[in-house]
Amino acid sequence: MPDNSSPAYAKQPAGKPRIPVIFWLLLTISLSLVIGTVLLSNDMKHLKAVGHYFGFDLSPPEVKPSPPKTLPRPAPPAVYKLPLHATEAPMAQTASAFLRTWRISGPAMCAALRQAGVQTSEWAAASFNAGTFECFYEHSAKREKDQLANSIFVIVRGDAAGTISSMRVKVVNPGTDQNGQLDPAILRIFETMLRQPQWLDFHETLNAIKNLKDIKEDGFGANIAFTQEVLNPERYNFTLSLDATSGPQRRARNYFSGRTWLPAPEPTIAANRTQPQLPRQEPPAENRN
Repeated sequence: MPDNSSPAYAKQPAGKPRIPVIFWLLLTISLSLVIGTVLLSNDMKHLKAVGHYFGFDLSPPEVKPSPPKTLPRPAPPAVYKLPLHATEAPMAQTASAFLRTWRISGPAMCAALRQAGVQTSEWAAASFNAGTFECFYEHSAKREKDQLANSIFVIVRGDAAGTISSMRVKVVNPGTDQNGQLDPAILRIFETMLRQPQWLDFHETLNAIKNLKDIKEDGFGANIAFTQEVLNPERYNFTLSLDATSGPQRRARNYFSGRTWLPAPEPTIAANRTQPQLPRQEPPAENRN
């Protein structure tokens, strides 16, 4: 019988050659890399196109940044207005003259006189001129025989703002002591008028008034006079006023006007418990010349 068994080394019939599995694996990997490279290139533009074709939106949702918060508007800076004289260059012709000013107002002077025992009226508009303000005191004693009656007239004048323009005293037949010196109650009027403005350079005035001697003093715009009437020896007149006479004084007064400078504080009114008292004011009469 023929032996059909074929030895192990017998040749196999010829057919299609087999492709190894590893080849297919490498091919698949290569194609995947190529396809992935193509799809992911150009910022995944092709991958997004393929996804859009099949109905998938592969683009991440666009996140819009929130609008910036509105910061609170800062408060406007504080504004301070300086007076013109604080920034302008000094003017030599303006500051070339010394000028005295009132360091006390009309109402404060009237109050100081009342505190000194002179019962003046309140600071008010004058009856003859509404633009003039004043306070006054007037007293007349009874006439004895052939002698003139003792009388005192005091007036302080100024404006509605309280700025004093002048002070005046008229004394008729004043009382004196055994040394011929003025009665202390009347002298108190002149002491108050000279001391309250705090002008310390009129040294001889008060002593001359005390001895009933004529005197005239002036300085830096202030004029003080105490005189005896020639035709009426028993009548004495006292005036105190401020008057800018020269050009430099007028320029200095305008420069230091109260419109551009703060007003000076009122000086303290000195009280004296033992001061002499004048008689109370009589009903007001017509203002004397």
